[in-house]
Amino acid sequence: MINKASYCIFVFTCIFILFSCKDHKDLYEKNLNLYKDLVNDLNTYFLDTNNTNINLSKYFSEDFVFSFYPVGHKKGLTIDKDEYIDSVLVMKKNNFIFNIVHSIYLPGLDEQTYNIDGSVRVYYGAILTNDSINIEFSAYQTVNYVDGKINGIWEWADYSGIKQQMLN
Repeated sequence: MINKASYCIFVFTCIFILFSCKDHKDLYEKNLNLYKDLVNDLNTYFLDTNNTNINLSKYFSEDFVFSFYPVGHKKGLTIDKDEYIDSVLVMKKNNFIFNIVHSIYLPGLDEQTYNIDGSVRVYYGAILTNDSINIEFSAYQTVNYVDGKINGIWEWADYSGIKQQMLN
C-alpha cells in the first residue's frame, strides 16, 4: 500500500509536469503566431507590387542572426539583423517575388534537456519568381526566441540548386 507522503509527492509531481507542459505549449503558440505574422507580412510585401514598405525590425531582437548553409561552407554563414532585412529589400528592388506557399510547424526542443522550449521548427515550401522564372523549393528552419522576439533562424535549403535554376 502507498503511504500518504509518497502519494502526495506523486500528485505534486504530476501537477508540476502538467503545468510545466502548458507553460511551454503557451510559449510555443505565442512564438508560432509571431512567426506566422512574419510570413504573412513577407508574402504580402512580395506579392503586392505596389507595396514598398515593410517593418521587419519588430519581429527580431537586436542581436538577431540568420545562419544558412550553402555549398562550400560546412560551418555555414551568418548575417545580422540589418543584413537580413537589407537582403529582403534588395530582393524586392530586383523584382523578385518570394512566396511561402505551405508550412509545417513543430515545437522545438532545448538542445541540452530535449524538453519543449518554445522555439519553432518549420518545414516550408516556397516559390521564388523573377521575370518568367519560377523556382519551387523546400527549406527547413529552426527559429529561436528571446523575450518575445526572434533572435535566431538557422535555415537549410538547396541554395546551389536555386542559383542554378536562376541561371538557366
